[in-house]
Amino acid sequence: MSASLTCSTREAARLLGVSTRTAQLWVEDGRLRAWKTPGGHRRILLDSVERLVEEQRRAGRRAAAGASSVLVLRESPKERRALQELLQTVLPDCTIWAVASGFEGLIRIGEIRPDVLITDLGVTGLDFFRMIHALLGHAGERRMAVVVLLASGVDRPAVRARLPEDVVLVDPPVDGNELAALVWSLLSDRRQATPVTEGAPASG
Repeated sequence: MSASLTCSTREAARLLGVSTRTAQLWVEDGRLRAWKTPGGHRRILLDSVERLVEEQRRAGRRAAAGASSVLVLRESPKERRALQELLQTVLPDCTIWAVASGFEGLIRIGEIRPDVLITDLGVTGLDFFRMIHALLGHAGERRMAVVVLLASGVDRPAVRARLPEDVVLVDPPVDGNELAALVWSLLSDRRQATPVTEGAPASG
C-alpha cells in the first residue's frame, strides 16, 4: 500500500487533535483503520482519519447551532459502542460522543461542553469522585447533567454520599432503552430551563 495513503499514529493524533494514546485506542476500537508494515510499524489509513476529522467538524457545527450533545465514557469497547449506537438511534438530533478513558473524557468535555455525561463508576487512572466534583464545580451557568452507571456489588449508599446530589445513579443491569429515556428526559429539562433564543423548535 502506498505510504501517501497512510500516516503514523502520531501524525493521526496531531490531525485529530488528540493524544497518541487516544489514536491508538481508536485503532483498537475500529474507529481508525490501520495495517502494519513488515517491520511491525502501524500505519493508519488517511481516509479513516479524514472521516473522523469531518465527524468532529460536523459535531462542532451542530454544537455551535445549539444542538444537544451527550458524552459516553465507558472503557469497554463493546459496551461503549452499543450505548453510543443506541443513543444515536433514539436521539437522532443529538450529537453522541464516546470516549474510552477519563483523560480523553476530560479533553472532550473541555472541547464540546456536553449537556449530559454518562460514565462508568470506575475510571482507570483518575480519582473519579474528585473528577466529578471538579467538573460540576467549574461548570458555571451551563452545568451538565451527570449519569453514573454502577456495577454489581457496589455500595450504592457510599457512592451516593460521595457525589453531588444531582448526579443520577443507574443500577445494574443497565437497560439501554431505559437509559435512553432518562437521557431524553434530562435533555428536555435542560431545554425547558434555557430560554429559546435561536428559534429552535420545542421538543414534542
